[in-house]
Amino acid sequence: MLSKDEFFKTGEIVNLAEHAVYEELAALIDRAEIEFCQCDKCLFDIACVVLNNIPNLYSSSIVDRTYPSAEFKDEYNNLKLLAADEIPQAIERIKKRLHH
Repeated sequence: MLSKDEFFKTGEIVNLAEHAVYEELAALIDRAEIEFCQCDKCLFDIACVVLNNIPNLYSSSIVDRTYPSAEFKDEYNNLKLLAADEIPQAIERIKKRLHH
């Protein structure tokens, strides 16, 4: 059993919504469909806006992430769809309030 200090330092709890947003944002950038600033600040702001608008999907097991169940895969794929829908709106929002 992990001590309290070890538990809080493990980093085993992962929000897979972040991965979904990063994957979909990278795909959108690769497709070059929308013109927008792609500096670190803007990309982080876009990701944050999207993450605030989609549900979380937490995992505490590397096994579940490596060998996900069909239900877990479906949840993740749904998050990717939600992220893909939210990203263009987030881009427009960030374009109106650039932080640089």
